[in-house]
Amino acid sequence: MTEIKNPLPRVAIIGAGVTGLLLAHGLQKNGFQVTVYDKETHIGEKTREWTMLLHWALPTLQKMLPASILNGLRPAYTDPFYPYDQEKESIPYYNGTTGQIVFHTPVIARRLSRTRLRTICAGGLDVQWGRTFTGLELAETTGPVTIRFLEGGSRQADLVIGADGANSTVRGWLVGQEAARSVRTEYAIANGIVRYETAEIARAVRAPHPVFSLASLPGGVIFSGVQNVVDPEDPATWSFHISRVWKGPVTACEGEEAIALVKTATVDFAICEPFRTAIQAIPADANVFVTQLSYWPTVPWDNRGGRVTLAGDAAHSILPTRAQGLNEALSDVDQIITQFIKIKDKGLTVEDALRVYEDDVFVRGRKAALASVEDTKALTQVRDMQSTPQARSGFTKAT
Repeated sequence: MTEIKNPLPRVAIIGAGVTGLLLAHGLQKNGFQVTVYDKETHIGEKTREWTMLLHWALPTLQKMLPASILNGLRPAYTDPFYPYDQEKESIPYYNGTTGQIVFHTPVIARRLSRTRLRTICAGGLDVQWGRTFTGLELAETTGPVTIRFLEGGSRQADLVIGADGANSTVRGWLVGQEAARSVRTEYAIANGIVRYETAEIARAVRAPHPVFSLASLPGGVIFSGVQNVVDPEDPATWSFHISRVWKGPVTACEGEEAIALVKTATVDFAICEPFRTAIQAIPADANVFVTQLSYWPTVPWDNRGGRVTLAGDAAHSILPTRAQGLNEALSDVDQIITQFIKIKDKGLTVEDALRVYEDDVFVRGRKAALASVEDTKALTQVRDMQSTPQARSGFTKAT
């Protein structure tokens, strides 16, 4: 007699960011029915773009994606022509006042365009665009979850995973708006995608390192990295991700107002070249936005009998200073997939699978978020850069 197994749970993922898409691939690869919902009507609808560093979780990405996606990943690299086959990079960290390289961080890593990575990873998935999550309806203890959308209508799933970013709406529904609110720091951040007006400036900005470099200043940090290279021989085709962190309250803004603000925040410091030029030469039409840095240290949530959980920035919003966010998100994905394989192969219940994942993420996510605050403070202490977590531990996992 053939053994009858319970059907695998239908999974709905809210958010078609990198976490949601990679999680969908990992689940789908292992036989689960997955649908992803996102409020954007298409990738790139929002003009904000930035780059991400994948380092200690790189093996997880390679394990998670199907070969068809993984083999076509190079266009998502910020410089698809750069020879990443060498064993390790060595990323320079500068004293942003003196111009001295204080230390190098060795790392096996890939720097990726968020938008281009999302575009590649959306392939082969059921992604429902233009669906803005507003809430869930659940029976008392068991049964399917009904997902409601701002645009009208509903969908059902057996499990909903909120992967909708640092200001997650699913998180607000799950733990309440007050507990879900991000914690504002004393630091502001400007992020911009910049194409400089001359090849000379582009070459100068890229000179410290072909992928990215950082400079610490009293009370702040400057990040400069290539964002896209269309032609490696033609600097006119290069664009850059320029980021500036400084201490002080700001009102969120973008465009010309943001450019003026970040230049003003820089002008009073004796910043070494080429970091000073990287900021001051930002053209007026660059896509720059400014906001206050904030984080969310994970607090435990009730998964409603194994029917709702969180992953990625929704589960732990981490400051970007030591590039831990994407890697922690991939650790979430790996944990969830590992446990869900046991649902398929060993009959583990969804509730038990989530309990293992959440026991880990409740501790790991909070630790990573709080550590990112200390990392940010440390990198703005120029006099003692050698003692910072970045100098001592590089891009290793936060401990």
